[in-house]
This record gives sequence, C-alpha cells and structure tokens, in this order.
Amino acid sequence: MSNADETIMHLNKRFENVNYEDKHIIGRYFDKCTFYKSTIKGCLFEDCTFNNCNFEECDVSLIKFKDTFFSDLSLLNCKAIGILWYDALNPFSINAKNTILSYSSFFGKNLKKAKLIGCTAREVDFTGCNLSNADFSGTDFLGSTFSNTDLRQANFKGAENYQIDPSGNKVKGAIFQLPAAISFLDSLGIKIVD
Repeated sequence: MSNADETIMHLNKRFENVNYEDKHIIGRYFDKCTFYKSTIKGCLFEDCTFNNCNFEECDVSLIKFKDTFFSDLSLLNCKAIGILWYDALNPFSINAKNTILSYSSFFGKNLKKAKLIGCTAREVDFTGCNLSNADFSGTDFLGSTFSNTDLRQANFKGAENYQIDPSGNKVKGAIFQLPAAISFLDSLGIKIVD
C-alpha cells in the first residue's frame, strides 16, 4: 500500500490476511473497507481517511497518525494496544467490541455515544473526554484514568475495575452496577467493613 503506483482511493474493499507492519502509508482514502485477520501493527498513517471501516480480528497495535481522520471506525476482536488516539483529527468516532485497547490514550476526544463493549481497556487515558451516552458494558478499566471526563448517561453495566471520582467528573444519569460501583467510595475516603 505504500507504493506510489498503487490506488489512492479504496472503496468497499476487503483486505484479508495482509501484513502492513511498520509501514508508512501516505494519502490513502478508505471508505466502507473491511480489514480481516490482518496485521497493521506499528504503521504510520499520514494524510489518510478511514470512513465507516471495519477491522475484524486484526492487530493494529502501536499505529500512529499524522493528519488522519477516523469516522465510524469499528474494531471487532482486535488488538489495539498503545495507540495515541488523540493524534487523530476531529471529528473522531470509534466503536469496539471484544477488543484490547490497553495502554492507549483518548485524551480530550469527543466520544459521545461511543461503544466499547466487552473490551479490555487497562491503563487507558480518558482525561477530558466527552463520553456522554457511551456504552461500556462488560469492559475492564483497570488502571484507566477518568479526570474531567463527561460520563453523563454512560452505561457501565457489567464494567469492572474503574476508579471514577464523582467530584472530578460529570456522572449524572450514568448507569453503574454493584459491586464495581463501590469504587466511588474510595474517592470519598470511606471504609466499608463487614
């Protein structure tokens, strides 16, 4: 994909079992494309657009962006570890299911109505994000940071290991479930005993 004689526009294409590991990909437009069982680990995408693209059973860990858009990005059963999503241009939208998103950062992104369902999102930075109306059902947030984050109307049903300070985040109308919701008491300095 990084050769100058290749097509710049990719419309409704399926990329299966491809290996673009550590490539520098410049000036590509992907619209309604599917990447299946592919390795795109460590790629640098420069001046690219991904519109309504699906990644299924792919490894996209450590990808980097420069002047790149992601709109309606879908990750299913993927590895997406160590990605600085905040480098992607706005508007930005992502939905992930059964995907590993650990050691990544969405710092300051507008992720309203995002879906991160059944994911592993350990040590992820959500500082300053708009996550209102997001669905985090069944996601593991061990060590993740929520600070100055808008979580209004977000669904944390079945989510676990989150540490959310209600005084440093907007949480009105968010759905939390016991026993994980007890983590709110940590920020208040309250101890619960049997």
